[in-house]
Amino acid sequence: MVLGYNIAFKANGKTFCGRTQDDLTIAANVKESLTKDDQGETQVVVSGHDVTFSCSGIIVVGETTTTKLDRDAIIALALLKDAAAVVPIVYSVAGGATYGGNAIITNYTESSNSEDNATYTIDFRVTGGLTLQS
Repeated sequence: MVLGYNIAFKANGKTFCGRTQDDLTIAANVKESLTKDDQGETQVVVSGHDVTFSCSGIIVVGETTTTKLDRDAIIALALLKDAAAVVPIVYSVAGGATYGGNAIITNYTESSNSEDNATYTIDFRVTGGLTLQS
């Protein structure tokens, strides 16, 4: 059995502070064709995949850490541009396979809950594919 806390999404080699949820979405890019040679049967081919990740969590405002991406590091990632905006990512499950690739951040949202904590969501889109690492 795989429990949610055994799943780790990392960017730049670090997990995100206060993670409450990691989401992986893989959507097939499908091409359909219908030719006379197919005698009316539609042919479907998967030409690739769109892979996205989302990470949500709770952050304590002003808290810093060197072992995880804290609030300031997450915002710094979200503000990257040009070639620097492509960051290495890893998705792993304890006892399961690890996948890796590069991704860009497509969205960052932060909502304050009180004076000292906030919730955040950060969305990534994989560029160039996700590959099996181990």
